[in-house]
Amino acid sequence: MFKRSLKYLSIILINLLVLTIMLMIWTDELELKFNALIVPTEVLKLIGISILGIIILGNAVLVFRKFEINTFKKRIWISTMLVLLTSTYFYVDYAKKIYINRIVNGSLRDGIIKKLSPVTDGLGLGTKAENLSSKEYAEITEISWFPKLPKNAENINYKYDYEAFLDDYSFSLSYDLPKTSKVDTLNYKDGSFTKKRSFKVIGEKIRVTYYELQL
Repeated sequence: MFKRSLKYLSIILINLLVLTIMLMIWTDELELKFNALIVPTEVLKLIGISILGIIILGNAVLVFRKFEINTFKKRIWISTMLVLLTSTYFYVDYAKKIYINRIVNGSLRDGIIKKLSPVTDGLGLGTKAENLSSKEYAEITEISWFPKLPKNAENINYKYDYEAFLDDYSFSLSYDLPKTSKVDTLNYKDGSFTKKRSFKVIGEKIRVTYYELQL
């Protein structure tokens, strides 16, 4: 009986191990730069789905007895299918992220990492980058709260620094647009929050500067 219980438990543990490996694969260096809590958050989800799996298998054993499913191989096969079914979302989601992060956009994300550098002044933590392409910056916005830009933006520079235990942060962004682009100025302040946007024409380009501050 004890050995059989261990085999049921091994289904849960193997499933957890496979999903953890998939998690480690899709959370590349770029992902961790902008979301340091992604791994512990996902691990907690995997632990939760594993606990759910244990509960489901416990109920499945009662069903096996009720319907006299006595073949142990059949019990293991059904149990494995049940565990995989409860984890389907994670397998699909992680496989998709591995494909996008590591295969489709692998070179792009590696190139972004080379342009990133830590912020050594300001509020203490953060990153900055210079001369990002529109595609590179768009990739960053997919994993961060940074504002999206028009597809024809180029020569993109940003600096983001923040305080680890408070909501304080500063974010500055500059980029070039074609001279024919329409850009509005912005000067907004609400208590400790400030948001500004300005621009100037330089040759055939419009140089836009955007700034956010929360203190």
